[in-house]
Amino acid sequence: MISGVRILGLVIGAFVLIYSFFMRRSGKLRRGELFLAQFLFVSVWIIAIYPPIVDVLASIFQLEGRLFSIAILSSFVSFLLIIHLIIRLSIMRRSFGDLVQALALTSYGKDNVSGSDVANIAVVIPAYNEEGVIAKVLDRVPKQVLGMSIRSIVIIDGASDRTGDVVQSQGGLAVFHVVNRGQGDALRTGFEIACREGAEIVVTMDADGQHRPEEIERLISPILEGQADYVMGSRFLGHYSDRNSARHAGILLYSSILSFFARTKITDCTNGFRAIRASSLTGLELREPQFSAPELILEAVNKGLSIKEVPVSIMSRQLGVSKKPSGIAYPLRFGLAILKAWLRS
Repeated sequence: MISGVRILGLVIGAFVLIYSFFMRRSGKLRRGELFLAQFLFVSVWIIAIYPPIVDVLASIFQLEGRLFSIAILSSFVSFLLIIHLIIRLSIMRRSFGDLVQALALTSYGKDNVSGSDVANIAVVIPAYNEEGVIAKVLDRVPKQVLGMSIRSIVIIDGASDRTGDVVQSQGGLAVFHVVNRGQGDALRTGFEIACREGAEIVVTMDADGQHRPEEIERLISPILEGQADYVMGSRFLGHYSDRNSARHAGILLYSSILSFFARTKITDCTNGFRAIRASSLTGLELREPQFSAPELILEAVNKGLSIKEVPVSIMSRQLGVSKKPSGIAYPLRFGLAILKAWLRS
């Protein structure tokens, strides 16, 4: 006489199989996921029809008791399913980010004629709710450096204030993300537009006024002189107003870790004030939506770009509120970004 538990197992197995085929036909299930569902179906049915098979597995792995063995197997399968769901969620987030970027580029294309205002240097500035300071930042960006013209490209990353209006009133190029995606995705959009605009060098800087646009010359000079393809500003080689803070120690720690992974000396891995040869950007595979600095560095190293650090200044924020996660969330998420970038590389 077959027990109720075994009947339940047969029913669950059949449901998994039928549901997986239905989802596959509707295009919502990939081939690998269908295989996983079929594997679960076969496993549940074998255990329901012939429970002693669990004893064989228990003896192989030296487990005691049939129920305990089933619990261990179930936990292992659940772990695999969780990993699978995390991967699927990551893919969905990336696809959503691509959609947001595509919408921004489409809107930009309608409002701007490519090549109508060509500049040698594009200054890409991701901005999220910085209406109180962005005008001062744009005013300080020079029109020319070393005989090369400069154009600011501000990526309004889902801002809920008047940042975009302020940028447009200043004559800057404002490109809008319909939702907030993070600094990494904003930079990807800015890089794409800078390359479309025919820029030779792309400079990135923050919108909060902590970087000094007057120091752009320091960043682009090594590129123009053929010394580097990627120039990073370092607060520790220059001026840093919060040199004795806990953040200071954290940056040094992460810079040491990233230096080890990148096999090159890096003193300031979190600094967003940098310059990159535009022709080098097309070969970089950038996926990180928010904490993009580690990915940029490792991708540059892996693609053979020559890297150089130069001294720059980092000033204290005067207006607005920092958009970085508070407390321990920031160092944890930045550390995870380093790990993810290293694993992808």
